[in-house]
Amino acid sequence: MFIPKANRIAVFSYLFKEGVMVVKKDPMQANHEEIEGATNLEIMNLVKSLASKEYIRVTFNWQYYYCYLTESGIEYLRTYLALPAEVLPATHRKRETVRPEGRDRESDRPERPAFRGSGDREYRSRGGGFGRGGGDA
Repeated sequence: MFIPKANRIAVFSYLFKEGVMVVKKDPMQANHEEIEGATNLEIMNLVKSLASKEYIRVTFNWQYYYCYLTESGIEYLRTYLALPAEVLPATHRKRETVRPEGRDRESDRPERPAFRGSGDREYRSRGGGFGRGGGDA
């Protein structure tokens, strides 16, 4: 299928910027929700082409294609869009973890057991039950 270069660049730049893309399996839909100018049919065909070359990994669920960019896909789109090596998709960037105020870090918390009690599992009886490991039989 012939896809205009402007639409192809729009789809590729969105995929590279985000690192992931969701496409509804509806060839009659006039345009994609997030990409301007490209029809849904054009995006579906680009997804099929990129998946056959293993530039993206596609998961299909409930009439939606979930596309994830692979390492070889990052290199391909970087050369196609003429981007520098420092630019990364949003899914590959490291984010600083921001903790809400008032929350202590795990190292600052006092050690406590995972369950209530003194740690000796007091809720179990010492005499045992019946069957294996039962009491005095």
